Amino acid sequence: MRVTNASTAQRLIQNMQTAQSQLTTSQERLSTGLKINRPSDDPVGTSGVMADQAVLDRITHQQTSITLAQGELDQTDAILGSVGSLLNTAQQLSIQGTSGSIGPSTRSQLATQVSQLITQMVSLGNTTYNGRHIFAGQQTQTVPFAENTPGAPTAVTYAGDAGQVQREIADGQQIPVNVNGGQLFAPIFQKLIALRDALQSNNVAVVSTASAGISAEVDNVLAARTQVGALTQRVTLAQTELTNSTQQVQVHMSGLQDADMAQEAVNLQTRETAYQAALAATGRSLNESLLNFLQ
Repeated sequence: MRVTNASTAQRLIQNMQTAQSQLTTSQERLSTGLKINRPSDDPVGTSGVMADQAVLDRITHQQTSITLAQGELDQTDAILGSVGSLLNTAQQLSIQGTSGSIGPSTRSQLATQVSQLITQMVSLGNTTYNGRHIFAGQQTQTVPFAENTPGAPTAVTYAGDAGQVQREIADGQQIPVNVNGGQLFAPIFQKLIALRDALQSNNVAVVSTASAGISAEVDNVLAARTQVGALTQRVTLAQTELTNSTQQVQVHMSGLQDADMAQEAVNLQTRETAYQAALAATGRSLNESLLNFLQ
């Protein structure tokens, strides 16, 4: 009889412990909002969550790269816009310089203005973004352009290279985010210097030739901006795709690990009742066993 009572008591204690464990689980899920709080809760689900997190980590890296690429391209486009404006100004000066109504003195004044444009153009070519020179190729820590004679250069040297700066925008996809600074600016400096010298020497024929050359450089800058615009569109599309991918992965992860809070609230009440009942039944059984033993 005592053996039977002991077995019953042991079974009741096990039931109470089970009810307590289930109650603790519901309390934890309501507290954290998660149904997976440790790998042992759901090994298969945990594996899925880890895989989803790895995807999100990779997406975060790509989003950082895309944000950087977007900033670099936007800065490049803005500077190219300013370069185009300076060239337009130079072209206007060259047109004035071919006018038969002005003389050497006025052309000399125009030459001074062109000199100022050259200095401003050098400054644009040396633009930085996040501490990197955007027209220096891969030599981003090197100041790319320098006047051999500041304020009155006969040449502007280039210290960068023709390398491309690549940014990852998707798995296996990288795009260049820089314009070849040497290729773009070198002919611009040559033609501006030629225009300045022609104005200074009052050589109208050469001024006219320089004017045509500057017009060609305006077209080259527009072509470069078109290229940058196309790259910007690719970056924008990649950003949209990453945003969509992030949402999809987050929804999947949520399904794996997030608790159904309404259901867990119901479970908590049910398990609280079950635990209290198991506790009461165990208490009564232990009391009866003790009385039987004393008798």
